Amino acid sequence: MKNPKVIEDALKVDGARVTLPVGEAITKAVFTPEYVDKARKSWNNFHFQMGGDHALYYSMHLQEFMYSSESAPSMEYRPLVRNIRPEIRNVRQQTSKGNITLEEYMNDPLYRAQGMMMVHKGKVVYESYPGMRPTDRHLTSSTGKITCGLVIAQLIKEGKIDEKKNIVDYIPDLKNTAWDGVTVYSVANMCTALDNEETIEHILQPDSAVTRFLAACAGSPRATTGKVEDWIDVAKDQQKLPGNEKQGEVMRYASINTAILTKLAENVENKNWGLIFEERVWSKVHARRSILFPLSPTGFALPLGFVAVTLEDYTRFATMFTPSWNAVSSERIVDEDLLKVFYDNIDKDRYAKGAKIETSKEDFNEAAMGNAIQFDYIWEDGAMAKSGNLCQMIYTDPKRDFASVFFSTTPFVDGYGEFKAGAFQRAAAKMLHGE
Repeated sequence: MKNPKVIEDALKVDGARVTLPVGEAITKAVFTPEYVDKARKSWNNFHFQMGGDHALYYSMHLQEFMYSSESAPSMEYRPLVRNIRPEIRNVRQQTSKGNITLEEYMNDPLYRAQGMMMVHKGKVVYESYPGMRPTDRHLTSSTGKITCGLVIAQLIKEGKIDEKKNIVDYIPDLKNTAWDGVTVYSVANMCTALDNEETIEHILQPDSAVTRFLAACAGSPRATTGKVEDWIDVAKDQQKLPGNEKQGEVMRYASINTAILTKLAENVENKNWGLIFEERVWSKVHARRSILFPLSPTGFALPLGFVAVTLEDYTRFATMFTPSWNAVSSERIVDEDLLKVFYDNIDKDRYAKGAKIETSKEDFNEAAMGNAIQFDYIWEDGAMAKSGNLCQMIYTDPKRDFASVFFSTTPFVDGYGEFKAGAFQRAAAKMLHGE
């Protein structure tokens, strides 16, 4: 299939295409001052999403392009214990290149893998860094939404948020807009019935609700006016879907929902997001480095996807959802009651009508059965996962006491874009559990 004109033009920009192997990001020798200066001059969200040579730099140095809010870790750093299981390298999954091993997947230039870690029963059983250093922070893309989802679930459990309430009860700025009448439940579970679903069609429309929102977050100008907008003004301008679809009926993925939830948390807690996440989560984690939440031009934190964290630290975060939480945290954050908040938000019918069920079949070679509070994929066995653009994946499996994170900088043009990291993560979890 030929690229649409807008992508063809975007790929003509220097640094938009892939010429560098991801391994260059280990030595960083190619990231000369001249290279970085060219990348900085070309910086905008759409150029970043092309996934080319400049994106390889952007994804590991976000703080150089966007002001960031910092959430500091526990004062006590604890290295994770290693119990490497060599047989994991030989786990196989079906791909367009045939039935290949994880080792082959991680080192094939097509997949542009930069790092993967797996933790089982609180110990690292697999780690690979073909395209980054262990101490590097990397873009989480939309897997970062889970940081917001966790806090929202906490606030629901504590009774500070009522999911049945109108979102405008918590965010008065949205009164008398299309959000008025939409419940917290619908926002948290991506089923608002508003016309802002992140489809390819919308992403490629220069002035769609989706494009306007992402541009506002990154500080890029609106296509039709040339002016940088505030994300909340874009939110106020959202419209209901044409037709008779009601909220709650269909999962329609939209990052603006996560921004709304972030604002909700800030209003309820009367604190900025970075401090909320630090106090509630990251200060309990025995992480090596702070987690960074880049900010919009107006200073609003963006856990919706512009998040930077090391691979091991983010795998620590995923491990907090497992029975071995005490290997990574000073106290239990995700207990059975909090997991129940997530599971109680699953609606199989809503999920079956949306697009993510088909994506789960593609990415995991196995259909998920639901979504909930920012997790895209939840299975009958309780495992949960969230994917992100440029091919990121976070997977956590409480039943199997397993957690894993995958980072890459993989474009969806020029023949790239196949994404099977989640399939390998889930297969490894089952193997380690004796299945």
